[in-house]
Amino acid sequence: MKQTTLHQLTALVEAGRLPGALETLNLLSGCRFTAFFRFDAAELRNLVIVDRLDPYAATMEAVPVDQTYCVFVQQSRDAFLVDDARADLRLEGHPKRPVVQTYVGFPVSSRDALFGTICHFDYDVVEVPQDVVELTRAFASTFEPLGAVTALRQALDRRLESLRLMSGEILLASTTRAEAREAFEEYAEPLRREAGRMLDDVTARAFHNSIDALASTFETLAADPPRAASGIGLG
Repeated sequence: MKQTTLHQLTALVEAGRLPGALETLNLLSGCRFTAFFRFDAAELRNLVIVDRLDPYAATMEAVPVDQTYCVFVQQSRDAFLVDDARADLRLEGHPKRPVVQTYVGFPVSSRDALFGTICHFDYDVVEVPQDVVELTRAFASTFEPLGAVTALRQALDRRLESLRLMSGEILLASTTRAEAREAFEEYAEPLRREAGRMLDDVTARAFHNSIDALASTFETLAADPPRAASGIGLG
């Protein structure tokens, strides 16, 4: 079963569906959260998170890596497992000890360079089955993070294209310029936030510029009712 499931997880990643692979692992783990993190200097950036209590959970804000259990994975370049944080003396004085009670984390590398972690964690004590621990270990060891990040960027690009295509409909459905702008930003702002959290600074800046260019075009059309009604200029 392990080999079949690992094959399924790998197939999902290769198809650009990393969130789906993590959802599968999350269901097996019993933990509330399963996530993919990237080490970025002194920060830990969340690229994907699965929250079984909130299927629409947004990625987490970047945090200092030494304020997380992932720092132990970074330091050892090996797995770090916490069954019950309150009884784990290794966590004495750690700021997350009162909060995160269970943690199962594994390093993810690209060409021998440490990239980040794949981990399960929970605010309560959870007994993660040993076969799931080993499956997660195997998945993390075969996981190619750079390809996954490219797929995540492509997913953001598709969402931006969807926003471009629906901009005309937003204008048609809005009765005032302010209403149109508010509706546009309801979709654009989450894209900005996710790009800032998920992408490196240079790539995020380029993506933000693309959103700003679309927003500028949208503002022009919103100020010109005849053109706004036809959607001219959004293509």
